[in-house]
Amino acid sequence: MQPVCFLTVLSLFVTSTECKFPGLKTRITDKALDYATNVALDILTKQVTGQPIPDQHGSSGGVKFDITGIKVNQFIKPSSKVSMIQNVGLSWSTSGTRLDLHGNFHYKYKKGIIKISDSGSFDLSASNIAFQLNIEIGVDKTGRPTMKSVDCNCNVGSANIKFHGGAAWIYNLFSGMLEGKLKDMIAGSSGILCNQVNKLVDVNGMESLKKLPVTVQIAKQFLLDYTLLAKPAFTARFMETYHKGEVYWKADPREAPFPVPPLLNFNDTSRMMYLWMSDFLFNSMAYNAYKYNKLQYNVTNKDLPSGVLNTTCPKTNCIGKFIKAIGEKFPNTTVMLYMKSTVMPNMTVRNGSTMVDASGDILFFAQQQGGKYIYFLTLSARMVTKVSLTIQNGKIYAKVSDLPIQVKVKDSKIGALSTQALNFIVKSAVSMFVQPKLNELGSKGFPLPIIDSVHFVNTELTLGKDTLLIATDLKYGG
Repeated sequence: MQPVCFLTVLSLFVTSTECKFPGLKTRITDKALDYATNVALDILTKQVTGQPIPDQHGSSGGVKFDITGIKVNQFIKPSSKVSMIQNVGLSWSTSGTRLDLHGNFHYKYKKGIIKISDSGSFDLSASNIAFQLNIEIGVDKTGRPTMKSVDCNCNVGSANIKFHGGAAWIYNLFSGMLEGKLKDMIAGSSGILCNQVNKLVDVNGMESLKKLPVTVQIAKQFLLDYTLLAKPAFTARFMETYHKGEVYWKADPREAPFPVPPLLNFNDTSRMMYLWMSDFLFNSMAYNAYKYNKLQYNVTNKDLPSGVLNTTCPKTNCIGKFIKAIGEKFPNTTVMLYMKSTVMPNMTVRNGSTMVDASGDILFFAQQQGGKYIYFLTLSARMVTKVSLTIQNGKIYAKVSDLPIQVKVKDSKIGALSTQALNFIVKSAVSMFVQPKLNELGSKGFPLPIIDSVHFVNTELTLGKDTLLIATDLKYGG
């Protein structure tokens, strides 16, 4: 069976009411549930239609009968409603279903010396069928969502059976009992409808939950944690979830030493889904990248075009021409720039923009014969830049258009230097190397906790205080 949209969507939204400031929060509205149940019923219709029913045997009024080859010929999609049950989950109810069965019968009638044996087929039409199911939504010990079907009830308003073949007067001897058996097969606690609906939740739903990414590996060394913290929180219009929303160093996962800020308050329910992401989530990744020395690079001529880091360049522009002291001190060689962060970069979301503040040192080394390098200069640098964010295919993508960087001489072994010339060289290196590297990383996307078969449509991104707020509708891709 294919995963069910209703259960796939529900699998995104198991929550905690205990975490005051989560790194990630979601809200699914009644609009999403209406859409999801409609798709689920389409799939249920396909699954029930053609479904075989076990053979039945019985006797009544001197007639022994066998009912074989029973199949569902038609299942008319019902209307449905989903409501929230506080501290439990959801209640899913339907009404107006009709179900048509076709099968074969064989009977034996004996009374005194009268013996009759015959066979034929029958059609049963059951109408005004309704079922109601509760769905418990929770979280297991690992922080992964769970769901379980409970208390499935189904009833058939009326049933009409027609026989084809055999003696019509004998049908009256066992048709009542047969109708009762068939109604039980449809509406009993272990009947076809409750059986199929339970499978949607307990089998299809749980299979979908297993595909929900609650931890995601990033760049092989980081671990994004979307685990759930407790059971869902429900209101009459929506349910909300609270997730860990933190990035760890994969080899040594520890909590970041700074608090999660409160998320933006937002009361709208006109979309199917809302997703709040704290800038804490991105800053926790920056913290670990800085702590484990991932924010340092050696920039050489192979990273930059046109020999920018050459110390001698009679026909082109290079570092030795812009800063004559370097060319005079280290002629006919190249320079290596060692860039490293000196503090953790900080991302701040507010007033409709996303800003990143980063500081570091740039150390200059001249290459000597034999491949060795000699140190001669350190610059302190600071960069405050705006990051453009977009949402596509369940990921957040980032891009920087400009990296305004300012540098100062921190230590020099070659005397006083022109700040203007140093800024030009550093900006050239940043624009040709650092910016493309950052945009390459941003183009890979930051994954959101959704399943591949669920897609965002009509998505809008709002940037508020410490919060990225995604408002979107959903589409099930099958």
